[in-house]
Amino acid sequence: MGWSLHNSNTWSKPLAPPPPSAAGATCSAYSKSASPRAQASSSPVSQKSSGSRNNPLETIRAHHNGSTLFPSPQEPQTMIPLTANLMQLYYAYFHSAHPFCLPPRYLAKTQPQHLTIVLPVMRFIASFFASSAPTETFRAEAEAALFSPTSPPPKNGFTVQALTLFAIGLHSDNDQERCAEVKDKAIEMALDLRMNLKDFSESSTDNTEGGRVLAECWRRTWWELYFLDGLLAGFHQKDHFKLWSVPCTVPLPCEELDYGHGVIPEPHSLNQFDERYFAAEQIVFSSFAYRIDAVRILGQVLAAVGQDGNPENQTSDAADASLVNWGLHLPDCKKELVGKDCRVDEMLFQAHMVINASTIYLHRPKSSLASPLVPDDTSCTPESKYSTATKPIALHTAKAIQAANTISKLITLPCPLIKHTPFFTCVITLAAIVHLSACSWLLHGDEGFLAKERIRLGVGALKTLEEVWSVAGCVLMQVKGVAREVFSLQVPEGEHFTGIITEEEVYRYIEEERTLEIIGGVADYHGLPSLDWNGEL
Repeated sequence: MGWSLHNSNTWSKPLAPPPPSAAGATCSAYSKSASPRAQASSSPVSQKSSGSRNNPLETIRAHHNGSTLFPSPQEPQTMIPLTANLMQLYYAYFHSAHPFCLPPRYLAKTQPQHLTIVLPVMRFIASFFASSAPTETFRAEAEAALFSPTSPPPKNGFTVQALTLFAIGLHSDNDQERCAEVKDKAIEMALDLRMNLKDFSESSTDNTEGGRVLAECWRRTWWELYFLDGLLAGFHQKDHFKLWSVPCTVPLPCEELDYGHGVIPEPHSLNQFDERYFAAEQIVFSSFAYRIDAVRILGQVLAAVGQDGNPENQTSDAADASLVNWGLHLPDCKKELVGKDCRVDEMLFQAHMVINASTIYLHRPKSSLASPLVPDDTSCTPESKYSTATKPIALHTAKAIQAANTISKLITLPCPLIKHTPFFTCVITLAAIVHLSACSWLLHGDEGFLAKERIRLGVGALKTLEEVWSVAGCVLMQVKGVAREVFSLQVPEGEHFTGIITEEEVYRYIEEERTLEIIGGVADYHGLPSLDWNGEL
């Protein structure tokens, strides 16, 4: 049986300096640049770099030879090589979470000059998974490839792809300001290239297998940039979701297995997807398509939350209906996150992640869980904009708590946490803040104890992710600051103190929890991979 969650500035900008070391939301002390691994000797890189630049596909061609599969850490250890190069680590632990670069068998067939900008960024991302890799060195190489004042990159789809990937890496390394700059540059170039129109991807199709795969790659690159823009707008809510209102005719991506094997079906259009409710025959779209729809709904939520004048406006009601409809209209085969092969569908996982985060964004400001007295913003969750609701506050409270509970359930799925998107870190933090507020004074009895365990679960997950992503270590300490504010808040008038968790317990969880504990034992497969870097690119 599967697991179901249904119903439950200038272009040639020089190298950016490291983030300032001031305390606060930047948490620069938790950047990889300050970690022992970032201070490791860069000699293996320099020794290998020249050969890699002569033929940047040498290592992946030598290893893959047409293979696209890597076993996951929970599979028999005899199936896993002891060491791997950076390109192997990228495809083993990151590609499934953001599958928009070419599959390895097709990357290996691509002419090197087309990938000179993408490959350094892929190596930067992969270095997060290698404990001995000098991540900052690889970041500097990626930055130089993208923003060299003397040799700017070509203006094409591969550069947009590299910029999008680099922005994801910068967010994961907790450099939020630079992440936003690079993301905006990717949007600017993508729109200049008219990647938002069907003609861009279709122009790459020459009716060959490689042409169809490249066209699919461009579709995925556009939608990945759309996904990134939406998530960052939700996490920070400092600017609008730029791409949400941009006209788009890009067809929807296919299933991941089809993309990996090069069997690309005729793509479905966005109009077909939007008309699926009333179609004579049910069409099952790809998991990637439902992930895209989740981010589109997030755009509705952000538009509704931004209308402060009337918190119960029609836009808010429509966004709430869209959130509910998303789950109600999922086909039966898409309601299970774990398939018959016992693997988690990462695209559906992220879709549920976004839907439940959006539910919290919409309902928490009008619930008992938000107060203007508590500065509960972190590096990747927005400060609450408390507003008075005309509907019962209990309704909004219940919806926000239910969404946080579902996010906790996502943590327990049988998949290494590090193989999920690094953006899951921010969503875990959002759920932890909801549970902290609920446990401190609202919940009691069985519900209270379950919420208490979910706080432990979230803290354990952040500690696990901290081993790979710098942003997780930052927000973990910020959750402690939020807890301090929550416990200093007076109980709302008319309520009685019924909380079953103490401030001391929360601090102990943060400072002492070293493993992710789940009912039935320690889930050791949630930790770092057994693959280790062999020093090669």
